[in-house]
Amino acid sequence: MATTPFKTVYKCRECGATSYQRVMDRAPNGTLQATGEYKCTGCRNIFATLRAWWEPRRAPDFQPSSFPG
Repeated sequence: MATTPFKTVYKCRECGATSYQRVMDRAPNGTLQATGEYKCTGCRNIFATLRAWWEPRRAPDFQPSSFPG
């Protein structure tokens, strides 16, 4: 039986990696705790939300030139 490669839309918008890690930091009392941010396991960029990690960037809205052509 042939298998189909698994595809997901949930991947890093920068590098295409399909996994991330929670960013951990030390609290003032010395314990490790999650900061609420996420780090891509591919490019290592840090994102504020999971949506920011996977959601494609919006294309810029272009306006027609106002100069006579």
